Amino acid sequence: MGVGKSTVGRLLADRRGLPFVDLDTEIASRAQRSVREIFETQGEHTFRTLEEQELKRVLNGPNVVLSLGGGTLHQADCMERLRETAQVVVLWLPYEALCSRLGADDVEQRPLWRQSHQLFCDREAGYKSAGVWVDVEGLEPNEVVDAIEEVLACA
Repeated sequence: MGVGKSTVGRLLADRRGLPFVDLDTEIASRAQRSVREIFETQGEHTFRTLEEQELKRVLNGPNVVLSLGGGTLHQADCMERLRETAQVVVLWLPYEALCSRLGADDVEQRPLWRQSHQLFCDREAGYKSAGVWVDVEGLEPNEVVDAIEEVLACA
């Protein structure tokens, strides 16, 4: 959420010569409705089911740089599958920095925004244990990609 996953993911994909895939975009495309519409009309449970299905589909395909939504890493089956098949990089920003990056239009499109602070607090430990950790505060997108390349080389 606002940490730069899509921007950085595209740059990393270009650098590595891989396709870039945004999981939320894939879910919306398959469902033929926006993530927000899925949440509003079918609920979070349905979205998480679609998320898990789409993640499995993407991970069974060719190598890609994949941007995940904020809740993906907190589904046990998703995390297990990611650990088996992928290198997980968590981009990190303090909550206040995330808030300052998001404009009113961004916030409007995020179905769980009203709960964002609590979710951030609840998810922090899970993010820290999900994979390699890159603090992106104060970094430009290309600097984040450099940091990712560095940590992946050591992993």
